[in-house]
Amino acid sequence: MNVANTSYPVNRTENVPDHSLVPPCQDACPLHMDIREYVGLVSQGRIMEALQVIRTGNPFPSICAYVCTHPCEDACRRSQVDKPIAIRSLKRFAVEFGGDRMVQAEAETTHAEKVAIVGSGPAGLACAYYLKKFGYPVTVLEAHSELGGMLRVGIPQYRLPREVLDIEVKRLTRMGVEIRTDTRVVSLDLLFELGYKAIFITIGAHQSLRMGIEGEESPGVIDGATFLREVNLGLKPSLGRKVAVVGGGNVAIDAARTAIRLGVKKVSILYRRTRAEMPADPAEIEQALEEGIDIRYLVTPTKVKRENKRLNVTCIKMKLGKPDESGRQRPVPVKGSKFSEQIDTLIAAIGQAPQTPDDFGVRIGKGSTIQVDPNTLTTNRAGVFAGGDAVTGPATVTEALAAGRLAALRIVDYLQHRYPLPVKEAKEKLSGDLLPETIEMIKKIERAEPPSLASEVRARDFEPIELVYSWEQAINEARRCLRCGVGVEILFQDKCATCLTCLRVCPYHVPHLDASGAICIPADQCQACGICVAECPAKAIVLRKPFDRRQVNDELSHAIKSAAELKNKPLIIGFCCQYGLFGTGTLADLWRGAGAGVSIVPVLCVAKVEASHILSAFETGAEGVFIAGCGEQCARENTTYWVQQRVAKVRKVLGSIGLEPERLQVFALGTTTEDPVEELDKFVEQIGSLRLASVIKGEVKS
Repeated sequence: MNVANTSYPVNRTENVPDHSLVPPCQDACPLHMDIREYVGLVSQGRIMEALQVIRTGNPFPSICAYVCTHPCEDACRRSQVDKPIAIRSLKRFAVEFGGDRMVQAEAETTHAEKVAIVGSGPAGLACAYYLKKFGYPVTVLEAHSELGGMLRVGIPQYRLPREVLDIEVKRLTRMGVEIRTDTRVVSLDLLFELGYKAIFITIGAHQSLRMGIEGEESPGVIDGATFLREVNLGLKPSLGRKVAVVGGGNVAIDAARTAIRLGVKKVSILYRRTRAEMPADPAEIEQALEEGIDIRYLVTPTKVKRENKRLNVTCIKMKLGKPDESGRQRPVPVKGSKFSEQIDTLIAAIGQAPQTPDDFGVRIGKGSTIQVDPNTLTTNRAGVFAGGDAVTGPATVTEALAAGRLAALRIVDYLQHRYPLPVKEAKEKLSGDLLPETIEMIKKIERAEPPSLASEVRARDFEPIELVYSWEQAINEARRCLRCGVGVEILFQDKCATCLTCLRVCPYHVPHLDASGAICIPADQCQACGICVAECPAKAIVLRKPFDRRQVNDELSHAIKSAAELKNKPLIIGFCCQYGLFGTGTLADLWRGAGAGVSIVPVLCVAKVEASHILSAFETGAEGVFIAGCGEQCARENTTYWVQQRVAKVRKVLGSIGLEPERLQVFALGTTTEDPVEELDKFVEQIGSLRLASVIKGEVKS
């Protein structure tokens, strides 16, 4: 069977470099994780591979799966269409179903220089992890009886279960990191005398800020950090029946929700601005409201007085004035609006600052933070580095992890006597918003939120609130990803004949003519459907990511080789949507139900199957070829239409060389009631009949 001499050239781009762009989600992540990659793998049901990608970019993914503030979701361009991808929840699904807790990290000690890490918060643990990976002996020194810093004493257990943190700590000890708890460091000089060649200070920001009002030293007034620390260490403070929390950040929300779980009947939050200015996580605010916490905006306390074993709190109403140095409108007291009320406990959670011992001898700057060189994280003392909240003030867990990783790199530079060179961006970043006409054409798919405990149930104890996606929920949510930055480019501009085919076939109206009359395909608008790649007669357009370009050819070669070894007849090749084959996809039963002689070639989308791929399958011995997409589950537009158009053209080629056109079929699944296995069985029977007819015809001729 020879179909090589056709007008459909095979795209040869195996040696072309990766031209994919860094998507906004990855750029916004403090750890710059390859979010697009692991979300894409989840969407295909390849969970173990997704977990491998996650662990490559994050030393403690199980922790982040619970407490990451997901700035990646704020940057997700899907929010311009409907709602952002639930990236953190998908990470949680991957680490739970992929078995992250069973992963054992390994490291060998290959260097002699010892490094001491003062503090065991996320920055310190991350620094220890990476230094040990680099082969250095590491000792973590922690003042408390257990490791974790604010992860353990500042975050309530309903947000971060203790067993998750304990598993990560055990992973460090198995790597060979030395842990010393109940060890408060008061002198860095002593550490140097003990033989440590470098020190990383990561003592966090545990000192609560004062409200600066009369009576705040009264019994019954406690700071938020101390309150959370006591509860997390197993104590149960006596709070009474009515509690007020001052502040609008995550600590204030955590304190209020913790008080509810300790049995307090009435909990209020007093915040001096409006909800729009509230820095706490919006999801946390909403959950607090669901649990019955009363948030009172534009209110602040001015005086506290202890009377008859209760607190009399004087408050004043506020209004917003001109912006302050933070860019937010400054709250201004409203004259004549003072009022008083009685409560049992007042919890102040208006901010925290580091508390660095004077004997450390490091330079302290604004907000009691340690001053460092931003490029090297070095302090004014040789061999002493600092990072995390001690340098930045209170920040997020992922920011602390990124600081710990950077510190490890800079400490290695220091120990190896080299100055770090500026890091050059390996890839161009994708920037720009989607155009209205592009947004209009993108299929709207509702975001799937992970299940959670009912508010009346979760407020009873400290059990984790958010549950894990089911397999189907996770796959469907991941499929919403737009795969920003892996679209197409005109790689061979000299081959482009300006035939305008790409303008005609693009479902999203992305290609256009520029001022010079040349075809332009903006990277920030391309949706990576691949239709223009397959339809371009000159093969001038290619996908930016090398794997996406090679994938169909590679999978086809593998399927044909495997089929040749098995020698099953008749040989049938099926190009099937990879998103529909795995998990609960439309084609999952087809993958499991394919019988002998049927080789399935998984492709990222059937729109990426070119005429040359189909003809190559026939050329290498296939007696039948079918194409099956994921039907209504497809997140792209017009894929089935263009596949059918392509198949119609190839059928004409088959007819011209004496092959029956019915040897090529499309399974256009439109509803979930259609059974792809039945469709395949009919097709196999049809190809078997054609094979028998061909054999009989050959015998008659002979």
